[in-house]
Amino acid sequence: MYLKKTRIVFLLPLIFNITFLFSQNASKTNSIDSLKLKFAKDSAHLFRFQNARPFLGIDNRNSWIKNENGTKNVPINVNGLQFGIIIKERHTVGLCAYSITNSSKKPQKLSDRNQKISYQNLKLGYLTLYYQYAIIDRRFFELDVPLEVGLGKYNYYLSDSAQNILPKTAETGQMRLTGGGVNIVLKPFKWIGISGMVGYRFVAMNKNSHLNLNGLYYSYGVWVDLRQIYRDTRFYLIKRPKYRKQLKRLEMES
Repeated sequence: MYLKKTRIVFLLPLIFNITFLFSQNASKTNSIDSLKLKFAKDSAHLFRFQNARPFLGIDNRNSWIKNENGTKNVPINVNGLQFGIIIKERHTVGLCAYSITNSSKKPQKLSDRNQKISYQNLKLGYLTLYYQYAIIDRRFFELDVPLEVGLGKYNYYLSDSAQNILPKTAETGQMRLTGGGVNIVLKPFKWIGISGMVGYRFVAMNKNSHLNLNGLYYSYGVWVDLRQIYRDTRFYLIKRPKYRKQLKRLEMES
């Protein structure tokens, strides 16, 4: 009888320790599984498909304009800042404000058929409502069709070599424009690439204007995906290191 009591007293702590270890391991496993599930959910939310998201872009266009007082087309450069929204990764709608660059505002030398020299002085700016549809949107390649309509204002006159305004050459007025083109983006990396666009614009101005702004335009530059930069920064520099640190701590707990 005494021997049986001794065995029971000896076995009780052993059973308790085994039960405690099993429950501790189960709790540890549940904590690790819970952490992995949370990390997967957070990652999926970070890289989720968005029905709508903001868009910001810089548009630098190069073109030429015709002047009746010159025999050659005059180059012109226009800078624009785009604000808009991307809907379902296919449709981009927004506004863009354009103005000619400082280099284009400088007097541009003209020579007519009689070799008479004058200088074109032009200032203009306009606001457009634009729409862009992504025909193809792949990992390394994107093909878009941008369309736009807008209103603007211009100021123009001719001057001589001493910058004196020539008589009856000053013009000020409004302009209405429409345009469209094709935009191509090559994306060797997820968040940076090269873009190029070519298009044609139609501009309605004063009927008596000496200027003709109809014509081809083109642009090229660096394409940057700010959203992808934000996502990768959050994932690789914040979320994943934090997850690995928490997982390592749980695995080291006894």
